[in-house]
Amino acid sequence: MRRGPWHQFGDRSQNFVIEQLQQGAGVGVIISPRDIGMDHAIAYSQRYHGLDAHVLFDPQFYVPGFSNTKMETYPTNLTRTTISQTHQIMDPLLVVLVNALHAVNSSLSADGLIAPALIYEAGRPDIMQLNRRLFSAAKQVGDALGIPTYATVIIGNSAVASDQTIKEILSHATSLNCDGFYYGFEFSSERIPSSREIVLRCCTGGLTLACTGLPVLHAFAGPMALLSLGFGAKGSAIGHFKNLWQFTRSRWGPTPDQGGGGNAPPRFFSSSLWGTIICPDEIIQLPPTLQNQILTHSPFSSQVSSSRSFSGWPVWDAGKHMVHTICSVVSVIAANSDPRTNANSALTILQGAVTLHQNIATAGLSLRDNTNAYQRNWQLAMNDLLTNHSRDFDYLALLS
Repeated sequence: MRRGPWHQFGDRSQNFVIEQLQQGAGVGVIISPRDIGMDHAIAYSQRYHGLDAHVLFDPQFYVPGFSNTKMETYPTNLTRTTISQTHQIMDPLLVVLVNALHAVNSSLSADGLIAPALIYEAGRPDIMQLNRRLFSAAKQVGDALGIPTYATVIIGNSAVASDQTIKEILSHATSLNCDGFYYGFEFSSERIPSSREIVLRCCTGGLTLACTGLPVLHAFAGPMALLSLGFGAKGSAIGHFKNLWQFTRSRWGPTPDQGGGGNAPPRFFSSSLWGTIICPDEIIQLPPTLQNQILTHSPFSSQVSSSRSFSGWPVWDAGKHMVHTICSVVSVIAANSDPRTNANSALTILQGAVTLHQNIATAGLSLRDNTNAYQRNWQLAMNDLLTNHSRDFDYLALLS
């Protein structure tokens, strides 16, 4: 598994990812069958490889009853829908799954194999048993193709409130004969997770997986990618839409009516704030000294300036800027292989963000989107992690 930022596929990601890779952002791409048909996935995977990116395919069994026209183009789709009907998997179906996973991953020239798995839930040993059988099928394929097989560990919202439940799930996951982990956490419906306790549980879970000595890819990390390498992950997956900023099963449900929003102003993601500020409405209300601290630029933000007269900036470009900015910061952190050092790098950025948000408040501006609600709690959670798991960090330092 490559170390650094990965691109998490979402809607209209194909060319978006190419532009990022051309600008040097990202080490790999995670392809989503929900968002691209198989023929196009094959063609684009060749282009991503040509830009020196690794490619993984996420089979997305999270809500197995969901399907759409793009998913139906993959041979894995038959086994997804059958599992949703029976919540079991019979031996003949395992053979079908093995053949389907082999066909897809070989066609994409995948650099690793993400095993299919349902979301882990509290009090559901049947899901653990099913995921073990799904993993066994995936492992056959990974071994046959000569690529690593990553166990999928997505911890559902019903489980995240209990340390004991998370411990049981991770005990099951670490018993699998895998080559690494594809790890995600289902938080609440917040735009960005802000609970100190739940963020700490997510980081502690990732640290537990990392202490196996196997690589961890933090799936659907979004802005939390800042913390990923600090809890021992090797990679963090970043996407442009809000429904990619954390794991949410609603992505595999009926598409909600978007309602208006077409004229919503762009949000400028600032690495100094580690959050967004509305452009230009909020930016122009600040004194030039604060504007200069906030406007941390990327190749996709050249239109944005401190001037009240700067030209319009497309929302789509704001997404490109955000992904590039997060990738750039994660790449710098990833240059050091020691998780404790990575955690302290994240803490330095968060402390700067907390201070800058305080200065903005002092200047009389209250930023919308609750964009200052999580930085301090993330800082506290990472400090808790470093304090409570010092021996784990010592161990990982020996492995790095």
